[in-house]
Amino acid sequence: MASEPNETVLRSRVPETAAGQRLVAWLAGRFRYLDEAQWRAEIEAGRVTHSGKPARADDRLRRGDEVAYRPVHEEPRANTAVEILHDDPEFAVVFKPAHLVAHADGAFVQNTFFRVLERRYRERGETAPLALAHRLDRETSGLMVVTKSAAASRALQQQFAAGSVEKEYLAIVHGRVADDWFAIDGWIGRDPNSEITIRRAVVADGSHGAQPARTSFRVEQRLADFTLVRALPETGRTHQIRVHATHHGHPLVGDKLYGRTDADYLEYVRFVKQGGDPWWDGRLPAGRQMLHAAILRFAHPTTGAPLTFESPLPTDMAEFVREHGG
Repeated sequence: MASEPNETVLRSRVPETAAGQRLVAWLAGRFRYLDEAQWRAEIEAGRVTHSGKPARADDRLRRGDEVAYRPVHEEPRANTAVEILHDDPEFAVVFKPAHLVAHADGAFVQNTFFRVLERRYRERGETAPLALAHRLDRETSGLMVVTKSAAASRALQQQFAAGSVEKEYLAIVHGRVADDWFAIDGWIGRDPNSEITIRRAVVADGSHGAQPARTSFRVEQRLADFTLVRALPETGRTHQIRVHATHHGHPLVGDKLYGRTDADYLEYVRFVKQGGDPWWDGRLPAGRQMLHAAILRFAHPTTGAPLTFESPLPTDMAEFVREHGG
């Protein structure tokens, strides 16, 4: 949550399981990008409040307490080279480069896809009420749809919810995939073997909190030690392509979360939270997850006419293919 354009305030509610803990110990255990000594320094600098009051490191927590943190904010580097590919009175189809978050998130407030596009239209004298019809991860490049009216937003949201929007992605994965085509039918839920709350995994059908998911994969090109594949998700679950590719034994190249240990991922998070460049590759073969939203097919939100939009393999992925070709 941002209270000023360039100030970020991170707020958390204390769960019942943390009642009675010391504030500094809970922060160090829950938000591990800073250790206990570093959290103590942040508290002493006045950047943490506890239930609306200046916090003390040894405050005892109660269930439902609000803890707020105002980090020193310097917005990280982002790739703001968005490109409007199709401009309609009701919507736009826009290329989002890798290394650009879709909307305000954590340290990213102004350097976001939505804010960049909003500024672009404002410079052109257009003031339509823009809204994201869907999202892509920060490191994923490719096609995004932005609506310009409430009616178009409702129509496209209904299409995405109904699964009638067809999406195709290009991805580079580890290893040489043996089959020319394969599909993964696997429920996706929180990874029970991970401490990372956002990590998902294929879990038993019907598991609590999980959702059914299916992705088809087709080999486009086998490289020396990697494979370029086309992924066709038939559902839209969190991290679906990344989870299903990892489950098949071929995690995405450059993925900092999947196909790695919790410690590897937390090392990257800690690096960024302490002011490191989020473009850091984490000692991976590529500086971002090699995933690109290449094709979108949907019905025009007003006329219902079928539409298809395509985006070619971006430069960094094309160069990776050339460098590692078999």
